[in-house]
Amino acid sequence: MKKEIYDTYKVFTPTQPAINTFIERDIKVNNHLVDSLRTPGKQVVIYGHSGCGKSTLIINKLNQVYENTIITRCMKGMTFESLILDAFDQLGRFYSVETKTNGFKIAPEINLSYNDIKASLKLVELNKSKTITQKEFVPPQLTPQRLARFFGESKSCWVLEDFHKIKGEEKTRASQIMKVFMDMSLEYSDLKLIAIGAVGTARQVVEYDNEMNNRVSEVFVPYMSDDEIESIIISGEKLLDLRFPEKISEKIVTYSCGLPSICHQLCLNMCTNRNIYQTQKETTYLKMGDFEKAIEKFADEKSDSFKADFDKAIKVPNKSLRNVPKAIIKAALKVNKDEFSFDDIKYHIEFKDIPSKEIESKLTQLCRTDRGELLIHDDNSNLYRFNNLFLKNWALMQFRKEKEDVLNIRNRTDQKVIDRLLEIIEKDITDEYDVYIEEL
Repeated sequence: MKKEIYDTYKVFTPTQPAINTFIERDIKVNNHLVDSLRTPGKQVVIYGHSGCGKSTLIINKLNQVYENTIITRCMKGMTFESLILDAFDQLGRFYSVETKTNGFKIAPEINLSYNDIKASLKLVELNKSKTITQKEFVPPQLTPQRLARFFGESKSCWVLEDFHKIKGEEKTRASQIMKVFMDMSLEYSDLKLIAIGAVGTARQVVEYDNEMNNRVSEVFVPYMSDDEIESIIISGEKLLDLRFPEKISEKIVTYSCGLPSICHQLCLNMCTNRNIYQTQKETTYLKMGDFEKAIEKFADEKSDSFKADFDKAIKVPNKSLRNVPKAIIKAALKVNKDEFSFDDIKYHIEFKDIPSKEIESKLTQLCRTDRGELLIHDDNSNLYRFNNLFLKNWALMQFRKEKEDVLNIRNRTDQKVIDRLLEIIEKDITDEYDVYIEEL
């Protein structure tokens, strides 16, 4: 039997939804999502932290339930009009004159209506002035109701990725589209809008009205368990005919910290470093050296991101007498545990006169994306932890560097950021790590 050949970049996919190595999530999460997708009129808000697999989960489930999916990737600065026009433009493949075999029929009057609006947009494009762009103009006849009808007729589901990036009044206006989809589900039972956000609560994704509460399903996607992360590795092994030694698999699981995106990236780095770009003719065994190079490459590529996240986390107004977020991060490192409580932070923080409310407020901020999402809060256990080991050790490295500068150590040989980071990551699992903590 001929062996099926898979592309490595389609097996380990750190920046795209995983299809070939999709791992079913916890049955509770899975059932909640599937029930929400199958319930007529129920709109969906999916939330969870960056890299936890929200997009992978929803894309794979939609493939099981829906014929077609339209995905709008939200960005900062996008307006209500931008969302409407992006969806309208993508729907064009179902209403194209050339498209004859979609597997379903669209009512002629709906098809005509779509093409009339499309023609009016082209006319505006031809006559637009320098101050008005096509994206700022929505034809009066292209209402949210009309857009919902176009979705309903084409049997398409609309996914708004990173909807939390839409700000202010634009988010309020856009959230009303969800209500329109709810109301029109009486006519189109499959009409569905799904908003995805890398945040801690559903209300941070979509600020919908209270009257919509019972018609919106809030699905929280947690971090992957160690077994789920390991399943990604096992799946990749089978598809590419590779073998990750148990010790390496354990390290990948540990360094991934429940984030499938990190697992995919480390596995991909190991493969590309060995020039493994597709399924192997014979079983290929990976070595610890491959893992170390993968870690080095990952940290090297992410060093700017680590710095940016850390800088956002500790940023305070220029006239501040002390940096409370920075003190909290330092206290978290002093705790020297995988997870820590509010009481742990309060006990170890250097400023003993800081009110508890201020500490709690800053802890909450450090879990937000605008603060670099340096920390993660588990609602069930009410404990905090660092987002991942790389960010944790980057923070530790910054405090070490500051300590050295304060001591005015001369003739210090500055090493590459990646070498320093690797050194600290390795020492994180040795007794020497305790020495660094004590110096804090």
